[in-house]
Amino acid sequence: MKKVDSKRDFIQELSVINKNKFTLQQTKSLYLGLLYELVSSREVFLKNKDLEEFLITVFKRKYNSYLFKARPYLASRLLKDVSKEYDSFKISASIKLIILYLQEKDSNEHNSVSKEKKSSNNLEDDVIGWFNSVRKGSNGN
Repeated sequence: MKKVDSKRDFIQELSVINKNKFTLQQTKSLYLGLLYELVSSREVFLKNKDLEEFLITVFKRKYNSYLFKARPYLASRLLKDVSKEYDSFKISASIKLIILYLQEKDSNEHNSVSKEKKSSNNLEDDVIGWFNSVRKGSNGN
């Protein structure tokens, strides 16, 4: 499997796992590997606090703070719990939840980026307007 980097890549890979007819063991192996990459990804979860929100939202799990100090510890603990408790239906359901979570976060980031662009354009317009008014005032004197 190729290295997955962005939220969209994770969404695509998770969709492939959910749509294809793999055996339970294959599905579980692919899912656990992708889940490890997702938890380890600093592109998707920049801060460990973001991971805590993700785990509570998707897996309904709250882990001790010491696990959030090192992502490999956190990922291995999550994978251990998921591996023990999840069957094919729970895996499929959690894949859907992860996809929804990532899509929501992606759209929120996209909206905040467009808001930042709008606000920076407004700021630029304000600065240009101020500069033009100052320039007009200095030419008239």
